Amino acid sequence: MLNEKIQKKYSELKCAGERNRKSAEEKRSGDLKILEYMKYLVESGEASDFEDICFCLWNISDSYAMLRDSENEYLNHLNFADRVSCGENKYKFWTVCDTTQRFTLILGGKGVFWQELYRDAADNSFVTDENYRIAYEAHRTAMSVHPSLNISKDFLYYADEKFSEFLENNKHREEYGFFRLIYFSAKMKAFGKNNIYIEDSCSNFFPWLCKAETPRPFLLGEWGNFNSPRGERNMASVGITAAVNSLIDIGENERAKKLYTEAKSFGLPENAYIDKRLGV
Repeated sequence: MLNEKIQKKYSELKCAGERNRKSAEEKRSGDLKILEYMKYLVESGEASDFEDICFCLWNISDSYAMLRDSENEYLNHLNFADRVSCGENKYKFWTVCDTTQRFTLILGGKGVFWQELYRDAADNSFVTDENYRIAYEAHRTAMSVHPSLNISKDFLYYADEKFSEFLENNKHREEYGFFRLIYFSAKMKAFGKNNIYIEDSCSNFFPWLCKAETPRPFLLGEWGNFNSPRGERNMASVGITAAVNSLIDIGENERAKKLYTEAKSFGLPENAYIDKRLGV
């Protein structure tokens, strides 16, 4: 885990740049400050441990992604991937576990580069008790699509195969139901499928919506953050929200509205993005 000084400074910068409550200029300023601090940690040698350096490089790529700076994200991600390649096999998924980073690389014409990193991880990394959660994050990221981006169907079929294979091999995990719900939500959106009845899977999570949040003791981008357990409330909220949005994406607004309304009655928080999409 990162030392206390780095944790405190990073947390202060993240709070200062908290995205949901800030203007576009304030968000940009926050991203630039985190970028500057992460670069300082690497260049000064204050971050010297393998995982600490990778945490910084992940956040540098993330800041560039938020700033929509594709070229600098790509240059940093080359460095990040090179660093990860020097570590143990389990770390391979670290470079491909964020959708914003992936989409910004695609915008800059570097989508094939990201796909190659994912294929290397999916084909060559051993999924174990240590890294199965970040493997899930990578598979979900690989199946993500955006209407303004031209994403190869062949690659999506490959990602679908790998995510499905991951599910088959990890049925014994406590988060299996959550992973499966996210998989079907992603599949609906990626391939426009409306014959997946996702509502039954969502209903299994309704009782978890009233549970207390379980804090995660790691910072965004840390190895521990990607590989620590999610709380039950978090899994319920994330999974159901993904399902509702996927139903909207494929034009099943009535199904989405019904699911969203029922989930809210069990404790799902109001979601401004979903409210806007559904016109409620």
